[in-house]
Amino acid sequence: MLKALVLFAAFLASCCDAIKFPIVMVPGIAGSQIEAKHYKKMEDYPFYCARLAEWTQLWLSLEEVAPPFANCLAKDMSMEFNNKTFKYQEPDGVGVRIPNFGSTKSIEYLDSDRDVVVEYVTKYFHDIVQYFVDNAGYERDLSVVAAPYDWRLSPWSMDGYFENLTALVERVTAKYNAPAIVISHSMGGPVLQSFFNTTTAAWKDKHIAAWFPVEGVWAGAPKVLKAIISGDNFGTPAPTTELIDMERSLESTLFLMPMPGLWPKNHSGLIYLPGKTYGIGDYQQLMEDLDMKFPKERLDIVMEKRASLQAPGVRIFCIYGTGVDTAWGYQYGALDRTGPTKYIYGDGDGTVPLPSLEYCREWSSKQTQPIALKSFPGVEHVKAIMNPSIFAYIHFQMETLETEY
Repeated sequence: MLKALVLFAAFLASCCDAIKFPIVMVPGIAGSQIEAKHYKKMEDYPFYCARLAEWTQLWLSLEEVAPPFANCLAKDMSMEFNNKTFKYQEPDGVGVRIPNFGSTKSIEYLDSDRDVVVEYVTKYFHDIVQYFVDNAGYERDLSVVAAPYDWRLSPWSMDGYFENLTALVERVTAKYNAPAIVISHSMGGPVLQSFFNTTTAAWKDKHIAAWFPVEGVWAGAPKVLKAIISGDNFGTPAPTTELIDMERSLESTLFLMPMPGLWPKNHSGLIYLPGKTYGIGDYQQLMEDLDMKFPKERLDIVMEKRASLQAPGVRIFCIYGTGVDTAWGYQYGALDRTGPTKYIYGDGDGTVPLPSLEYCREWSSKQTQPIALKSFPGVEHVKAIMNPSIFAYIHFQMETLETEY
């Protein structure tokens, strides 16, 4: 018995000593799987949209985004604002959940029904997870974990997410007796900034070794405005027009709009129509002109909370692509759900303009922890989280950090 205990203790020591820092990964918008279920017969739904039997993967099932089922997906993923509770909710009778919190399978491939085609189309964090498994001895769901979230919401409406994220970080740091490395992508950047703003300096010093935000949408992105005008299918086969109403209903749409006070003043024009321009301060007017049903008070609150976010207070390696044509604005003939007639391009990663990607530089004078910026020319927004050069850069910086612990 004693021999067995000694061997078990040796095993634990060897398994955990090999990993200097556990890794927590946080995805971006449209980067977490979503499941749905109907609790009653939905009278206003087409017959083929029924989900009464069991939880069904909604996002990103390639079957669900294909016509005619994309209409079902859009209905189930839409959100309504409850003026009594002052919260966003699903349509009556629809249940939605984010599966597999803590597991990397929630973000490696966004369609759990795997085959060669599905893997190619819905691959997301797989390559970076596999890199650390192959090159640094990490184990899925043990030393490298994931924190998916309901990306339809702003961080302040994700009930329980910050608490679950805190518990996940504390669990892996206790297991490995070391602070965590956090790697985020896209919207995961400002979500984590919001999270770090709720934690104490002592907690961050104990539990976070460094944060590697990849393609952070720090000051917003004009592409969100295109989504509410003419739709965005996030690179899936879904018909873009089927998703417009759904995208107009999401709180994350408000959260990711170019931010007043953060967006460059010399690029204030965003949407151009004949005889009319919508800029940073014109979101309410744009939404009214689109006949959107949105809670004006919530727009104001989200904008105020985004503007009030402080420096994260952790060591940061800010990573982003450059040199890719990126829409800084859009020209439309009319607000009639048809696509832009012209794209107004500038520098960026193909999705987020450069000033937004680089905004993390502004925190250098607002926190004592070091901030490093690293650009990767020619690297596109989504492809960045699949880029071997970025993996190697993160790995190198992690090894350098080991000398401090």
